Amino acid sequence: MQTEIERIIINYCSPVLMGFKPAALFTLQSENCLECLSGILPPDITLMVLRKNGHRISVIVFDKQLLEKAILNETVLSLLKGMGYPEEHLSRKVEDKSSFRLRRDTPVDPSSEDSIPRPSTAEADSPIFVYLNCLKKKLETFQQFPHEIGFFLGYPIDDVLGFVKHKGQNYKLCGYWKVYGNIETAKNNFYCYELCRKYMSAWLQKGGLSSLRNSTATLGEIVGNAVRGTSEN
Repeated sequence: MQTEIERIIINYCSPVLMGFKPAALFTLQSENCLECLSGILPPDITLMVLRKNGHRISVIVFDKQLLEKAILNETVLSLLKGMGYPEEHLSRKVEDKSSFRLRRDTPVDPSSEDSIPRPSTAEADSPIFVYLNCLKKKLETFQQFPHEIGFFLGYPIDDVLGFVKHKGQNYKLCGYWKVYGNIETAKNNFYCYELCRKYMSAWLQKGGLSSLRNSTATLGEIVGNAVRGTSEN
């Protein structure tokens, strides 16, 4: 039988742990669950508490480098500025290759543009925490999650804006989120996330939580190969 922590890792964290999604948002039911999850996540994955409501704890688990790539670009930053987020980092050049390094243990395909190393900065200097703290303050003020949280979770810009424009209605496809833009891209993403959950579940059954810290890069490579194999057939 799966433990509560295993269920959370499989259902919510798998794509983040394997490097296919910048962040995941979910609710924990106890401080003990929070402490346990914090203790077993790989060192390149961060857990941040966004809101506490009694025993319910809303948290975001994220890969800082992937989240920087999702948020620190001119389009998203400009949209966030219009939603009340700070503009002090709008001029930050995240494309500066001199500041890049490889994510530890992540397999790289040199022929893929997506394999370009991502920027690395000390947490204290990273603007991503400025935006996360702004998001946290919004959640502490309002009961509902703001729509822009989709940017943090890696949803396509067209889908986030489409959700706002159509108030959650008239979507083309509904999976991990409601799709208003490219359906085929969304289907590929959803398929990839399902594979992440499948392989993570099998891995945890075999090795348990103690194997998690050393397994994510291997699992990410397995899922990547499976997705590429499907697209080639």
